[in-house]
Order: sequence, then C-alpha cells, then structure tokens
Amino acid sequence: MVLGLNGIIGWNLFKAARRETEAYGTYRRLHSGLDLTRCHRIDLHDIEAFTALLKEIKPDYLIHAWAMCDLDVCEEEPGIAQRVNVEGTLAIVQAAAASGCIRKLIYISTDHVFDGLQGSYSEKDPPCPLHVYGRTKTEAEAVVKQSGLPWMIIRPGLVIGESLQGSKGPRDFLMKRIVLGKPTHYFTDEFRSPVRGCDFARAALALSLSPEEGIFHIAGKGVFSRYNLARKIAWENRLPVDMIFPRMRKQDRWASIRPEHLTLSSGRIPLLAFL
Repeated sequence: MVLGLNGIIGWNLFKAARRETEAYGTYRRLHSGLDLTRCHRIDLHDIEAFTALLKEIKPDYLIHAWAMCDLDVCEEEPGIAQRVNVEGTLAIVQAAAASGCIRKLIYISTDHVFDGLQGSYSEKDPPCPLHVYGRTKTEAEAVVKQSGLPWMIIRPGLVIGESLQGSKGPRDFLMKRIVLGKPTHYFTDEFRSPVRGCDFARAALALSLSPEEGIFHIAGKGVFSRYNLARKIAWENRLPVDMIFPRMRKQDRWASIRPEHLTLSSGRIPLLAFL
C-alpha cells in the first residue's frame, strides 16, 4: 500500500508497484487516472478510518509517501507542517504497528534533511536541516526508527517525472508554465542530484520488497543547477527555453532557507544515471 498518491513520488511508486504486484493506494483529492477499485480516498489524520482500511486490505508493505513538502508553505505554516509530517507519521506508525500485518514500513524522506553546505551527503551523514520542512522530516524519520516495526527510510534526490494532476513536480510545473507563456525563474546556485521518477520508483520498490532495512539514498549521479535542469527538461520535451530565466538564491525572499549543494551520494546502492 502506497500512501500519498497526490504527490509526485507516491504516484510514481504506485504506478511501478501495480505493474509488479497487487498494489493499493490512498489519496486526498480525486483525479482521473486512479483505479478506484484499489485506490481509497482517506484523510490520514482520521486514524480510525486508516486503521479500518489496514485491517480490510492487510498489506504486507506500507510505503508512506504522504507529506507537506512545499518549503515556503512549511515556513509560513509550521504548525500545519508539524501536524502533517510528524504527528501524521506517528499516527500512521501506530496504526501500522497495531494492524499486525505490516512486514516492513517504508518511509519516503527527503534530501532536505541536510543543509546543503557540504554536498554529496551519504547515508552515514547525520541530518542537519536548514528549514521547517527539513526539520519535520527529520523528526518523522526518528518516529519511524522508533516504531518497533522493520523499517526502511528512503531519501530521494530531486524526482523528475509525471504527476497525477499533470501540474505538480519540477517537470509538469515547468511544462505547464511554458505552454501558458509564463516566465519561470530558477536558481543557478542551487545544485541537486535529480533522478527520473520511473527510475526512482523501480529502485525504491525493489528495495522495499527486499530483505534490506535501514537508510538508503536513491539519486542521480549527475549534478545539475536548478536552472540548467529546467532547460534540460524543456529541451527533452521540445519546448522553448526563452521563458526560463536565471536567478540567484540571495534574490529570493526565503534566501535563508535555500540550500546550495543539496546533492546525495550513497554507500549502499549505485547512483542512477540521469541522461
């Protein structure tokens, strides 16, 4: 069962999972493309409803990809970020433990648990978040580790792929703005380890179903600035690049929370190509 199909990571994981096995998912807002026979609309704060769903389906593997992940919104609404990312994770963990059916809990974390000062962060590097989103995800990781269940934490690089809505995530957001003729600015001094959504999902699913446990980084081995990455996405989709403009982090109103070298390495699995 994949929690959080409205997010780009959850959606790509669910698509990969249903090609390989019997897969179920939860969503908050209905969109076309959902197989409603195995997708359930649920408020994950409604712990009783979620517990009932677990008892009904009895999944072996629970992939928790539900989160509030907009950096700016998390800064503006830290209480909501805490409620969703930390308290929500605690409720999910407690329900999973009580269900008695979960063989492994897989938590999708983020590269934003690091501050971006160093770069090339491995699984052995301690979290050092720079902002509210990173802090809440770090706290949620601790909740998962203390769950009493077999667990895995997966920290992805910047995931590039299709969204359920057709407008979320780095790829679809940019493509929609280009088609509408809207200018979009990207940082030339923020560097990431992008990974394609389909590649990430395949690797994460294989890890989830394996006997492995612990923390894993799944990222691309190429390093891109957000500006150059946006231009690459446009070129690949045969879209013009003249509405993509460079910007420095210091020009942003949230400059203090914009990481610079938010790149990942891995001592546990090979990094993926991003060609």
